[in-house]
Amino acid sequence: MRTTLVVATALIAGIAPAVLGGAGAVAAPARGVAAQTAAETGAVVQEGGRPTFRVGSGVPAKSTFKVYLPADVTGPVKARIALPLENPPFDSSADTLPGHLTSTVSVNGAAPVKVDWQLPTHPGVTDLSFVLDLPTVEAAATLTFDVTFAVDDWLAHYIQPAIDGRFEVTNTTGTKVAVGTAGFVIDLGTPSRDLRGAFHARDKSGVLWRFEALGEADSRLAARTRIGAGWDAYTLFTQLTPTYADGKGNLLARDKAGVLWFHEGSGDPAKPFKPRVRISAGWNAYTAITGYGEGMLARDKDGVLWNFEYKDSRLTPTFLPRARVGAGWNTYTAWTGTQDGVLTRDASGVLWKHTVDVNGTPAKPFRPRARVGGGWNVYSTIVSTPDLGRWTESDVVALDRDGRLWAYDTIYSAAAEGGIPGPIRKNIGWGFTIYNTVV
Repeated sequence: MRTTLVVATALIAGIAPAVLGGAGAVAAPARGVAAQTAAETGAVVQEGGRPTFRVGSGVPAKSTFKVYLPADVTGPVKARIALPLENPPFDSSADTLPGHLTSTVSVNGAAPVKVDWQLPTHPGVTDLSFVLDLPTVEAAATLTFDVTFAVDDWLAHYIQPAIDGRFEVTNTTGTKVAVGTAGFVIDLGTPSRDLRGAFHARDKSGVLWRFEALGEADSRLAARTRIGAGWDAYTLFTQLTPTYADGKGNLLARDKAGVLWFHEGSGDPAKPFKPRVRISAGWNAYTAITGYGEGMLARDKDGVLWNFEYKDSRLTPTFLPRARVGAGWNTYTAWTGTQDGVLTRDASGVLWKHTVDVNGTPAKPFRPRARVGGGWNVYSTIVSTPDLGRWTESDVVALDRDGRLWAYDTIYSAAAEGGIPGPIRKNIGWGFTIYNTVV
């Protein structure tokens, strides 16, 4: 998760891409010019310039490349497309790209075949690029490559919207015999529901309501939907895992008798939770409980923090025996778990980030806390959520005492070695004084 945020921050810091369909779209030169160039050095022309792939459409972009070879080139030749990758996810590899970045190719009108993009180191590839090796064919004065291009939601937002690379053709000795440009435009469109966040609020009569992100840049929310009544049976509830607009994500809830219950996400946004499952009793000993990336944290009445790491996986509500993290956590008046740690606010209104230490232990799960900033006492509730905006990282939702709801995009902090709320907030809701809990 931390590395994902590193990537996201690089995107945020450098997100000044070429306008879609802008200067990078190069018209095909006249056929006579290409043929004349080919007679000397060879040429590749992407007919019609860069096509647009719309993420989530299910329809690949299609592009035709005309290759004009010098007259003295004979024998087999091999073509390759290389597209620069400015901000790769850190787990990208030759094994992870297939299935996320896909293409087919038809050579000289033959039946199309599937070809895989890779991230290997090739001779002549000095930068980090997606590389698509095309089938070897016999040289001819003119070759035609019809290529399709598709990127799934997971990978698309790591790639710049206008991606311009090169098309190279080499002979059997590895000598380049034709070179030209290759490019595609990626229209991210609206993120799918499994990439958009959702959160919940309980009103004063015990009814639970659901708020889903629309996937817009301003973090607007869809109209609330009613989940059901009876949630006033709980004195505390929290996300165990992030809740999404597709109905995935789990909640924990403690009832008045101190019994902790697990509400598993159903995958149905209309009925987002399966029937509850009892975990155990005795949870009234804790004054705060929150889920985070590694499991669950609970603070007892003496201010001691306990860590309950997942026993098997986050898909089941089973935890390892608790590990004592340390005392002094009563200094915090609000906290929320994140995928890479926990955010806490102290009595003076300062927000702190405790990032998971990948080399830590259950008793020492976090790196030293890092100061995010002051002034957070204006909020009565602070909750981490999945992305409420448009192709950014997770968000933090904060409710002020006038009932206004604010959203902060998460950015990467070198000091925290993890994600923290960014400096800009967006007002995404009003009238939340009717709710006594936001989760």
